[in-house]
Amino acid sequence: MVVYWAGLGENLPRERNELVRDIGSFAVAEHHGQVTGCASLYVYDSGLAEIRSLGVEAGWQGQGHGKAIVLDLLKKANNMAIKKVFVLTRVPEFFMRQGFMPTSKSLLPEKVMKDCERCPRLHACDEVALEYTFDRDLLIARANVA
Repeated sequence: MVVYWAGLGENLPRERNELVRDIGSFAVAEHHGQVTGCASLYVYDSGLAEIRSLGVEAGWQGQGHGKAIVLDLLKKANNMAIKKVFVLTRVPEFFMRQGFMPTSKSLLPEKVMKDCERCPRLHACDEVALEYTFDRDLLIARANVA
């Protein structure tokens, strides 16, 4: 699935050895044993995390599989005491419905140094940077109680 979406230019290509090494960071959605979608949570040394390689099979899009994967990875990040999770995406509306807010790629030097240099769209990037901050949700919850 990762190779499929990378072939369409929707995700960065990943080498087989990279996928094998990082298989434990992936979450999948499935229906009766058939994998319908996947994504990974990449944790940077700084404690920042990225949801990447999100893809849902064409016949399963719009049925909550992508949302379930993202929410599972956010739960995993929260359990790891990560304060901020980001994505670079061409579909910002999807992630904004999950609570992500716009940010700037310039605030994500870890990502830029790691992946952007090898991206085929380096000089014509059309992805939007979004972040999910766990502290923000806590503040909103506290404000609603007060």
